Amino acid sequence: MNENKNMPLNQKSEYNFEEHLIYGRQKRWKKIIELLFTVIGWLFIVSFVAYYVYGNITLKSGKEPFEFLFFNKGMLKDLNNYYFIAFVALLILTVLLIVWKNYNYYRFGRLRRRKFRPAVNNDEICEMFELDKTFVEKMQNDRYVLLENNIIPEDMGIIISDKDKEKESKKEIVKV
Repeated sequence: MNENKNMPLNQKSEYNFEEHLIYGRQKRWKKIIELLFTVIGWLFIVSFVAYYVYGNITLKSGKEPFEFLFFNKGMLKDLNNYYFIAFVALLILTVLLIVWKNYNYYRFGRLRRRKFRPAVNNDEICEMFELDKTFVEKMQNDRYVLLENNIIPEDMGIIISDKDKEKESKKEIVKV
């Protein structure tokens, strides 16, 4: 048993990542094309943001920004108008959502339509999982409980795949 109560018990996971990831070798020319498009994309994004910041600073100071390809003064003004409209739309939607939340709270917040199941007592837990009453009380009171075997019945919805059953049977054979 773990003597240090502040440290959790060591847990081992037998999850195999290779079953869920796609492994494969990509051809060199595909890697080069992918790298080329990635570098071009990042250069475009960085140059766009840099020109947008530079252009707005020069416009605020009363100077004309230099033009480069499609980066020009008209683009900066159009983007500023677009961002202003998007900001106003964001504010309007935020106010509408706050009003809608408050309406729903005052209209439906005080209703109690849900019926909750009654609390389960220790006797029902003992009956369902076929456990001793002292063991159930120990599980509820102790901070750490070490289970030697699985107490959950097989028909309670835990689905075990055929692969897992084969692995378990092989482990049992090896252990014997």
